[in-house]
Amino acid sequence: LNHLGNRFDAGPIRTHTQVFSFEYGLSKKLALDFDITHVTSKYEGFVDPDNLHGPIDTGEYHPTFQDVHIGARYNVYNRAVTLTPFVSLVIPTHHYETQGHSAVGRDLNEFQMGLSVGRDLEGFIPRSYVQGRYSYAIVEDVEEFSLNRSNADWEFGYLAADRLSLRFTGVWQWTSDGIDIPNIQGRLDFHELHDRASRSHFVRFGGGGTFSLIRSLDFQADYNGTMAGINTHAAKGLSLGLTWRFSRGF
Repeated sequence: LNHLGNRFDAGPIRTHTQVFSFEYGLSKKLALDFDITHVTSKYEGFVDPDNLHGPIDTGEYHPTFQDVHIGARYNVYNRAVTLTPFVSLVIPTHHYETQGHSAVGRDLNEFQMGLSVGRDLEGFIPRSYVQGRYSYAIVEDVEEFSLNRSNADWEFGYLAADRLSLRFTGVWQWTSDGIDIPNIQGRLDFHELHDRASRSHFVRFGGGGTFSLIRSLDFQADYNGTMAGINTHAAKGLSLGLTWRFSRGF
């Protein structure tokens, strides 16, 4: 998607992402969380060895770790509506390659802060809930560009059966500054910078479900796709996951 939101075909990219997450509740109100991401990506468009968009766009997979997230959240209100502020750090695991269609990330440090809000809708729609989250990220600058951004996501869920819940989800992003695609600024360093410093906005929608295999183990499946955006990939994909809950007795 270019700076006007129009789609153009620069070749498909196939990506396999694995995320390992761990959460620990220090109390009924305070929780810590940690996750690390591993990405295996390749560019499947036309590969010209003499004119690569980036050194990793060779048509082969280039697996590597991406970023670590470390965060904390504290529940300040839990009645008809639940309010939970949070903070987190995003730290690259190493200086990975950032130039190319199949780059796994932007190799930038971030500090995020935000608020999660949720409630059940029992009085309106039985066996359902709604929740949302807003965050503001203070992002490491690239050249003269401030890449601070706002993100929001929301979810409407319905308990279809005792062990099955279904959901409709959405994601929104707005970036304060950056490079437009194509190179309308006429920068000579466009190819070196735009993968890290693009002024990326998007809206994505999706849905999925969770099935409880046993009391402490859940299986999740979700699909989402990009409905609109600028300076970003028209991404779509399927996510599968397992959640294991264990406790010391809280």
